[in-house]
Amino acid sequence: MAAPAAWLEHRFALIHGEDGDARREAVAQWKRKHVDPEWADFSLTVCAEGCPWPEIMAALQEASPLGAEDRTVVAPAADNLFLRAKELPPAVKALLDKPPAGVKLLLVAWTTLLAAPGKALGAKPWTDWAKAGRILKVGALDALEVPSFIEAEARRLGLTLQGAAASLLAQRQGGNPGLLKRALEVLDLLAEDRRVTEAMVDQVTFRLADQKAFAWSGAWQKGDAAGALRALRTALEDGDEPLMMLGQARREVDRLLRLAEAESAGLKGGEVLAALGLSPKQAFLLDGYRTTLAKLKFRGAKALLTRVNQCERDLKGLALSRSEATLLDLTLALCRAWGR
Repeated sequence: MAAPAAWLEHRFALIHGEDGDARREAVAQWKRKHVDPEWADFSLTVCAEGCPWPEIMAALQEASPLGAEDRTVVAPAADNLFLRAKELPPAVKALLDKPPAGVKLLLVAWTTLLAAPGKALGAKPWTDWAKAGRILKVGALDALEVPSFIEAEARRLGLTLQGAAASLLAQRQGGNPGLLKRALEVLDLLAEDRRVTEAMVDQVTFRLADQKAFAWSGAWQKGDAAGALRALRTALEDGDEPLMMLGQARREVDRLLRLAEAESAGLKGGEVLAALGLSPKQAFLLDGYRTTLAKLKFRGAKALLTRVNQCERDLKGLALSRSEATLLDLTLALCRAWGR
């Protein structure tokens, strides 16, 4: 997916959202646009994941090497920088309000950042960044966006979705663009006559949706370590993409942190549901999140998110090991966190 040209032009930019494929591609495009490969080893600084603002500021203040026009700083996994709207240091706010010449900055958040009042993106300078087109979201699609996204991808692949095939696909795969694309790519291989039926969608999505990924998350949310490990083993043996399963864990842990923020802000009723991305029909889930948060506290939930991030880095081959051990370890950690 090509990132918007207007967003790529900005020297100071932010990208956020759970669509890992789109996020990686957009970051790569931005770096190709703003980093001279000849000087990358000297002029590009990639900060540590989850680093604080002082580390980013220090990187921006380093002198550019002779011959390089700008110093470029990339802050990956920068979700921690957006936990509190009022915690932005004055020096950072001044720099973000008026980016100086000679430096470039890309902030990368792996979750979708909310722009509601009280949230980081709901306050300056981020509201000004949004108006200027500096912020790119690659997270889950809204419910109203899913049908048009499916139709557009189907046209790109030359597929015709018959009957309720599109709605069934949306129901099974949700609003994650990566999951929808992969499902359609599989359907592209199955549909020799380019026509996709409901039976084909059911064949492609049923086992993942109803037997494996949901079985895995459902087991560790009950504290059932044996069941969670069995479901995980089934998925891995079938060759499923573990990052798709990891997205479910990230969503649940992220909701714990959002609940902590909502409670600290004094939100009530429907405001709490909205903060967690839940509908009124899902209000029954709040008790479970509150019980788990009361057990872990904010610090424990944040530590659990760090483990999810570490697992994702390992699965992507960015850590020292790329074995399944980290995913097994994370499964047990999730069972302990949610278990009663």
